[in-house]
Amino acid sequence: MIRTTKLLALCTAFALSACTHPADVSRPLTEVADKNAKFVLHDTPSGFSVEVRYSRYQFVPEMSALLVACRSLVTGRAYDEAKARGRGIEPINEQTIRVSTGRNIIDARTSCRAFPEAHWKA
Repeated sequence: MIRTTKLLALCTAFALSACTHPADVSRPLTEVADKNAKFVLHDTPSGFSVEVRYSRYQFVPEMSALLVACRSLVTGRAYDEAKARGRGIEPINEQTIRVSTGRNIIDARTSCRAFPEAHWKA
């Protein structure tokens, strides 16, 4: 009986620890929509650049999923910034986005940095 109770308590603890909340996508990325992402903007003569530092816990590392999320965040942030400034930008080619990834095995966090340049439409 005691063993069953301990097993039930352990299963409940695991189930509760697996609960997550989705990011708030109703707000633009200029606001804090994802606590795992940090953005830095720099103006350039032909537009601006965006840098994202994105990190999340992954028990099993999924680099491809992280790369997709990182590229999506950085391009979304670039388009939100252009909209906020009231100007259009040239389409951002994913091949021109510089991306770097890493993994911290101690805390099981996988991270990436992405850096595209956005150019104003003529």
